[in-house]
This record gives sequence, C-alpha cells and structure tokens, in this order.
Amino acid sequence: MIPLGGSLFRTNLRGIYWGQRRAEGGQRMRKVRRIRRYQQIASKMLKTRVLQQDPFLRRMIPETLWYTPANLAEMLERYDTVYVKPDKGGGGVGILRIEKQEAGRYRICFRTRCKAVDRRRLSAVVESCFSPGKRYLIQQGIQLMLYRGSPFDLRILLQKPHRRWIVSGMVAKVAASGRFVTNYSRGGHPLPVETALATVARDPLERERLSRELHHMAERVAVVLNERFPGLRELGIDVGVAQEGRLRIFEVNTRPQFKMFSKIGRRDVFARIMKYHRIIV
Repeated sequence: MIPLGGSLFRTNLRGIYWGQRRAEGGQRMRKVRRIRRYQQIASKMLKTRVLQQDPFLRRMIPETLWYTPANLAEMLERYDTVYVKPDKGGGGVGILRIEKQEAGRYRICFRTRCKAVDRRRLSAVVESCFSPGKRYLIQQGIQLMLYRGSPFDLRILLQKPHRRWIVSGMVAKVAASGRFVTNYSRGGHPLPVETALATVARDPLERERLSRELHHMAERVAVVLNERFPGLRELGIDVGVAQEGRLRIFEVNTRPQFKMFSKIGRRDVFARIMKYHRIIV
C-alpha cells in the first residue's frame, strides 16, 4: 500500500487505471493512478475455451477459431459474415468485419472504411490491417436485433465485492452511424437496457423472461470463469440478442469500464457500481 494525499491506496501489479479523488484540503478533483488488486485475463480465446467447456454456455458462444488464411476460408464457407479481432485488447480496436458477396468477392470493413476484394487477395488485405506481434481470432458473425435501424448489444456488469457475484448493472450499446462495433469508446451510444429490450420483446412478460435469462446466463459465466481463475472480481459480459431471439456471448472483459453506466440516467445504478468497485480495489 502507498500513501497518497493522506489516504492509503491498495496496490499490486494486476492492472493500472486512472481514477479521481478530492485533493487534500480542497474541493477540486484530481486524477490519481490506482492499481486493481484482482486477476485479469487478457486472452479472448482462453476465456472462450473455458466457457465452451460448460454445456449450458457452449450453445450461446459463436464459433471461434484462431486466425489463419485456411481458417478464414473455412469460416466464410459456413457463414455469410465473420469478424476478425485481436486476441488481446479491448474497446473495439482492430476489429474487421468480412462479408461474403457474389461471384467469389468479399467486403472487408475496418474502422469506418470498407473495401471489396476477390478471394485471391482476401488474406493479404485482411492481414494488412493487423498490428505487428498480435494474434487474431475469427468469430462467427451474428445478425443482431436493431434499435432504430442500428445494431445493439448488451453489457452486463458483475462484481464480487465479498463472497458472491452480483449483477450490478446492465446497459445497451447501440452502434454509431457508419460503424459496426457498439463499443462506447468507438462512438457507441449507451441506452437503458429496458428501452432496448422493448424493441426485442413488446410483451412485458416476455421482457421479464428475457431479463431472467440474461441474469442466469451472466451468473453462470461468472461461476465458470471463477472456477478456473479464482482471482476474478469484476466482469463485463458483452451479449447480443440475435434476430431469431437467441442470446449470444461475444466476449467477457475482466477489466470492465464503467463510464457508460453514468450516461443512462440511472444514478443509483452507477453509485452501486462504484460502491462495490471501491470495496474490491
């Protein structure tokens, strides 16, 4: 532990982030460096493989393979759309969308630009978008439900301030115009989850059933990952509702960000999240 402005902050080497606190003897806020004292797992593939071992969760996870040109060709034989993303990293950075078109052509979208290529050039163009030294994976594309014409998914936040996991917040993320990722850091618009789910299930009883299913799925994810990684204390699960109504788990973040929860007009939810976070760190 190290003293900072008259207070003690717990430290370790698990992960560093920036927070805010009041300066000693004054009212102005200042940034301080805080270090999370719990386990974090960077590899998306590792977390995916652990979740796939659970029979209940396995059916909710889109098919995922390591990127190779052969695996890309195989996935595009099976699916009209696939996503290629870095194994490590977050915020929607570095993700490509590849769509199968007619006559052996493909549409590759990266950031806000798209390009049509033939099969012969596909791998070379995809790999030109890669960051050196990073491994990439390929994930089956899912047709998501839409909110006012834009795809959305859900972020479910779980925290373990004491002995059990708590679903402390849920928020919808709507993709910005011209983008295919919903991440808040990439322009995604946070929305109360109730508002988004009303477009999926108009019947209140159906919405209640879907909400229970989301909670049950999230709690199962936490239990399964925590059995393999006992040091986990916070999880951000990205879940999509496919157009046929099925839940699909895209990713689990072990160092979730909270800012989007402050943008949906639910101060009680954000206050609860920060209360638990202060206990954890």
